[in-house]
Amino acid sequence: MVRFIVLLALVVSLGYANSLHTELKNILGQNSYHAKKKFLQIIFKEEQKFYTQSEVDIHKVLVALKEHNLLRLDFKKTKDLQLSFATEQNNPLLFMKMLQNSLNVLGYSTPSTQKVMRDSSGFLWKVRFKSSSAIDPVLFAKELKKQHCYITQIKRYSKSNWRFNIDIRNIDIVPQTIALNKKTKLKKPHNPYWIDVERARTIVLNSPKANSWYPYIVFYDRDLNILDNITKERKSYNEQFSVPRNAKYVKISDIYTLENLKRGLSIYISK
Repeated sequence: MVRFIVLLALVVSLGYANSLHTELKNILGQNSYHAKKKFLQIIFKEEQKFYTQSEVDIHKVLVALKEHNLLRLDFKKTKDLQLSFATEQNNPLLFMKMLQNSLNVLGYSTPSTQKVMRDSSGFLWKVRFKSSSAIDPVLFAKELKKQHCYITQIKRYSKSNWRFNIDIRNIDIVPQTIALNKKTKLKKPHNPYWIDVERARTIVLNSPKANSWYPYIVFYDRDLNILDNITKERKSYNEQFSVPRNAKYVKISDIYTLENLKRGLSIYISK
C-alpha cells in the first residue's frame, strides 16, 4: 500500500513536470529552454505552485520568467513583430474587440492583418506590427484578465513571432446598436467604436471642431470578412458612407490615435 502511494505521488509529480516544462519550451523556444534548463529546474522546482486546477497557470509561469529576466523581449533594431491569436470559442467579433482593447492599452494600434480564419476549431487572427521589442506577455495577460479572458498556451516560434491561445468563454463585450433615423452622440472612445449596421444603408458621421479626426472605417460581414476599408489621410469633420451589401458591423477609428476623437463623434444611420 505504501509502495502504491509513493508510486502514485511519483507519477503525479512527473505529470506536473512534463506539462510545465512543455509550456516552458513553448514560451522560451527550444534552444533557449535547453540553454537555461538547469536554471529553470531551480526556479520551477516546486512545480505544483504553477498549476491551477491541474492545468499549467500560464500567467504564474510568465511572471516567474520575467522576474528572473528570462523573457528577453527587446530587439537590436525595429523589425516586424508577428502575433497570432487563436481561440476555440467561435465568436470572432468579441474576440477581435477584446484583443484590440488589450493591444491599444499596451501601445499597439492599427495592426496590419495578415490572416483571418474561422473554422470548426475556432478562430485565428494573425497581425503584424513594426516594433523594437516583442509584446510583454505578462502585461498582455494582465489586460486580458481584466476582460475575463485567459491565455491557455503560448508558442514562441522566434523572438519576433508569437502565438497566443486564449480562452474567451467569459468575455462580456457587445457591439453597439444605434437607433435608425436619429442623430446619436458617441462618447470619447477608449477603443474603436463597433456598431451593428445590419439594417443600415447609409451612415453619416460628424466630428466636433475640437477633434483632429483622420477616419479609419472598416465594414465587416457577420463572419468578420472585410467588405470595405476606408482611410483618410486628411483631417475630416463630416463623412458619409454607403453601407456595403451584407455588412453586419462597422469599426470606426482613427488611423493614428483615438486621442484624435477626444470629443467623440455624432452618428446618423438611415435605412
